[in-house]
Amino acid sequence: MKYLEIKIEKDYDSVYICLKQKNFSEHFIKNLRSYFGAIMVNGKAVNIDHNLKIGDILKIDRNPFKGTEIEKIYSPLNIVYEDDYYLVVNKPALLPTTPSRSHYHNNLAGMICAYIDDDNFTLRIMNRLDKDASGLILVAKDTITYQNTVNIEKEYYAICHGNMTKKTVVEAPIYTVIENGINNRKRIVSPFGQYAKTTFTPLCNLKDVKFLNFKCKINRNFRMVINKIALNVTNKRKIVKENYSLTFVKAEIFKGRTHQIRLHASSINHPLIGDKIYGINDLYNHSYLHLKKIKFHNNELDKDFVFSVPYPTDFKTVLKKLK
Repeated sequence: MKYLEIKIEKDYDSVYICLKQKNFSEHFIKNLRSYFGAIMVNGKAVNIDHNLKIGDILKIDRNPFKGTEIEKIYSPLNIVYEDDYYLVVNKPALLPTTPSRSHYHNNLAGMICAYIDDDNFTLRIMNRLDKDASGLILVAKDTITYQNTVNIEKEYYAICHGNMTKKTVVEAPIYTVIENGINNRKRIVSPFGQYAKTTFTPLCNLKDVKFLNFKCKINRNFRMVINKIALNVTNKRKIVKENYSLTFVKAEIFKGRTHQIRLHASSINHPLIGDKIYGINDLYNHSYLHLKKIKFHNNELDKDFVFSVPYPTDFKTVLKKLK
């Protein structure tokens, strides 16, 4: 499935004009020029200036880009689905999605590249999950598939602190804190940030006896300021004198941003359990956030896809223990 085949239904002065009228990006077309054979007409390699006639069969490379150059990590993947267009995997918690300085030899991206095992493969992960989060990761196997994947809908489930009693919509822009020109990983709610919207729907309330008489910090207010000022967040102490309430919630995002669910949950005083950046000093080793379901449409195939995975073992254990 190296080429996308297009039957030409009218005359064009050039392949370039044809592709532009079919909404291919300038970046994609530029890469088609990079090697002879990326464009074929009636079985023969041509250049971008070749004119087209009614009835011609135009074939273009589905992925005319340089392959992803990261370390391949030969470790088993939990594959949910695979065909010529997509690879869907179930990522466990505590596994980073992409390489970083501290996780260069242990990340999902390197595992996917090793599994595909093709030096020309360009990795296109269509949704990212934090290291702590678990759940579905969607990979488009080529650029054409990536561009034709639309209307992605995701259902997240999480366990958060506090007793959330009603559906809550959070519309709060998210800003990345920069110190000395370095992204310190922390995001804040700020009018200087990018638009973000999250809907939290409580599913059931839980009791956590481990929080009996446990001193913990709760972020009571995220001040809408930037950079160093933003780090001076007011923290108030609260002593829990009885079994502490938790809430199992469904979360849906609009205009997804990095750390969006975690930050928005914390901004309404319901931080996720185990969240070491935006949460409280609790006893869980990672934030309990799981992408359980993903739905999307492929325009090329004119087909809807829906995938769902169960909760991970530790997630189910917490739910069973606390209900």
